Amino acid sequence: MTLTDGLERTVNLQNPPQRVVSIAPGATHIMRAAGGLSSLVAITSADYREQDLAGLPRISALPLDLEAIVALDPDLVLASDQVNDPSHADLFDALDIPIVYLGSASWEAVLASIRITGDMMGTSEQATSMVESLAKKRDELIAKTAALGVRPTAVFLISPIQSYSFGAGSYVLDLVRWAGLDPITSSFDTPAPVLDDEWVLMHNPDVIIGSFGEDDAKDALLNHHPTWQSLDAIRNDRIFSIPAADILTPGPRNLQAASQMARSVHPHLFEVVAPRTGNESLTTK
Repeated sequence: MTLTDGLERTVNLQNPPQRVVSIAPGATHIMRAAGGLSSLVAITSADYREQDLAGLPRISALPLDLEAIVALDPDLVLASDQVNDPSHADLFDALDIPIVYLGSASWEAVLASIRITGDMMGTSEQATSMVESLAKKRDELIAKTAALGVRPTAVFLISPIQSYSFGAGSYVLDLVRWAGLDPITSSFDTPAPVLDDEWVLMHNPDVIIGSFGEDDAKDALLNHHPTWQSLDAIRNDRIFSIPAADILTPGPRNLQAASQMARSVHPHLFEVVAPRTGNESLTTK
C-alpha cells in the first residue's frame, strides 16, 4: 500500500508489517487503538508501564538508539510528527527500513492516524470501530458542555514549576474546549508556549488544570509562582490535576482526560436524576 504520513511523506509498504518498533509513546497508543499491538517488537523507554506492554524491549528514542533499533530487524518504524526528529526519516531510508510519522497535532489527526495504522497493519475493521466509538463519545461530551452559558477561562500547565502550556493547533486545546472551558492560550501561534508569570496574572484564568500528580497542586504552584496568589483560580480553589498518561500523549485516552476535566469543573452537568417510579407519595393541602 501507499500512504501519506504526518510529514506529508509518501511511504510504500509491500505487506502488513510483522515487526514494528514504536519510537514515540503516542505511536504506541495509536497502535493499541488500531489493534496492532501484537506486531510490536519494541517501544520507547518513555512509554508508560502498562500490562499489555509488559515484556517488550524498551529503547531510547531521545536520543535515538539507532543501533538497538536496527538489531531488532524491524519492517516498520512508527514515529510521531510532534515528537520525533523529521531528519530521522533519511537515516531509516538509507537503511531501507520504512518509517511512518503519525500525525497527532490535533484530535482529527489522531483519528486519521488510527485509521492509517489499521490500514497498514491489516486491522482496518478494528481501527474503524475504534474511531467511530471515540468520535461518538467526543460528540456526546461536546453536546453536554454545549448547554453551558458562559464558559470559565482556563489554562493548562504541564508542571507547577515551569509554565509550559499548549497553544493554537494543539490537541490539548481541543480537549479543554470539549470540557466546556475557554483556553486562554489559544492566541499563541506556537503549539508549546512557555508562559510568563505576568502574562498569566494579566489573563487571570478562572481554572488551572495540569498534570500535577498527587501532590498539593495549589501549594506547589504558589511555591514556584508566589505572585499567583491573587489569581481567581487560586483564591477559589479551582485547580485540578489530570493524569499525565491521559493527556500528555495524544491518543484515545485523551477523551478520559477531557471527561475528567468536564466532571471536575462542571459536576452539575453529570448529576444523575433518578427516574420517577409513579409511586411517590402526594401531599394534599
